[in-house]
Amino acid sequence: MPTHLHLVTTNEEWADLSDIMRDFRQYTSRGIRKFLESDKRFIFLDLFRKAAVNRQNQEFKVWSDDFHPVALKSLQWVKQKIEYIHNNPVRKGFVESCEQWKYSSARNWMLEDDSIIEIDKHML
Repeated sequence: MPTHLHLVTTNEEWADLSDIMRDFRQYTSRGIRKFLESDKRFIFLDLFRKAAVNRQNQEFKVWSDDFHPVALKSLQWVKQKIEYIHNNPVRKGFVESCEQWKYSSARNWMLEDDSIIEIDKHML
């Protein structure tokens, strides 16, 4: 989605979800920044720079600080959430079918296309 991300992840019992999300945000923020710089997308870089104003030791801010985790306690619930995520761009009218959304794992499942996003299908 253009303004937010839905993510299904697993973690070991000892792993803290807040730490996982912190690391995910750091890693992806660096990649997004490098892409924007190499593609000369200065308007986005300026927006991310303005979002970091008054933040100590932070020059750019790509992600918001909050996230809303939901524990998926059954395989049925996992499948339901993945289906919801896949159909979100269709419901919003961005595409006609879920596999058309470039950054959706629906492409992995339906088209066996792992070229954009790599996912672990073994969890299902």
